[in-house]
Formats: sequence, structure tokens, C-alpha cells
Amino acid sequence: MADPTTSEPSISGPNLIRDYRHREVTTVETDQQSRARSQALFARNLDYISEGRIREWVELFDPDGVLEFPYPPPGVAPRFVGHNELYEHMKEFPKQFDVRFSGLVFHETTDPDLVIAEFVGHGRGVVTRRQFHQVYISVVRFRNGRIVHFRDFWNPLVTIRTAATVGHVWRGLVDLVRKRRPVSSRHP
Repeated sequence: MADPTTSEPSISGPNLIRDYRHREVTTVETDQQSRARSQALFARNLDYISEGRIREWVELFDPDGVLEFPYPPPGVAPRFVGHNELYEHMKEFPKQFDVRFSGLVFHETTDPDLVIAEFVGHGRGVVTRRQFHQVYISVVRFRNGRIVHFRDFWNPLVTIRTAATVGHVWRGLVDLVRKRRPVSSRHP
């Protein structure tokens, strides 16, 4: 029973159960709000990319945020850290691809700040005019409403077929040969 002089609930009996249940419901609501915010930010990320709004896309990331490609095409780094690297990597995307995303599905996780999403990109290579159809799976961690780690799984062969020109292929082959050539056989 509550003490009438302090208006605080007693620490035993039915009030304790009610207080515990109230806190549990509040926590679940907070998790649901956090999950919804993270999913909305993920959807905004796709909008910004489709619209070529790369600077705004970069701002979705924490200043030390990471973008990781487990299977990058030759000549593309597997990891970009911080706003400057993210922007430098993505700034030419709108000149290479005209893409729209659809079929966005979120897989619920126990961590409301972790988003696992599947979606499809449709479009064309801007220079080559080749059709683009890419299936993605993204695993994205948010903190304080910002992306801290974005792991993006996609097929690099689709990207190469869609956007690669002879110049791209040549630079990729040169980079690949340089990486595989033993240091001792290089000439000054």
C-alpha cells in the first residue's frame, strides 16, 4: 500500500507487480520505437542513393561510421571509414547508376538498433545503358540515430556487367596484377 504522506508505492504487494509490468511495457515500447526509427533511416538511405543525394546519404552515418563490402569487385576497397572516405567512394555513384529500390523486407532482430534488410535494385548503367538488377542483403548497426556499421552483401558481377567500360576493366586488371605480382619481381 502507498504511504499517504509520501505518495510513493509500497515495495511489496500488487503495486510492485504493477510497477514491474509498467517498466516492462515501457521498455518494449522503447525498443519498438528504436527499431522503427532504425528501419526508417535505412529506408531513407535507399531514397538518398536513388535520388543521387550522396552528401545527405553520408550524413546518415556516424562521423566514424563504416561501410563494408564483403565481396567487392576488383579495384574497390572492402571497407570505408568516416564521412570523407564514404563520400569519396560514393560521389560518382549517380554518374554510374540510375537505380531504384523495391521489395524492402526487414528481418526482425532482438536488437532494435540492428537492421537486417533484403531488397532489390533495378535500373541501368548511366554510361553503358545496360540493365541493372541486383539483389541485396544489408546488415546495419545504428547508434543514436546514425549508422555506425553498414555491411552490404551484393553480387559484384552484376555491377561489373552493368557499369564496366573498357577503361574500368583495364584499371581493374592492372590493379589485380599489381596485387598478385611478388614484390621482388617489380622493377624500379
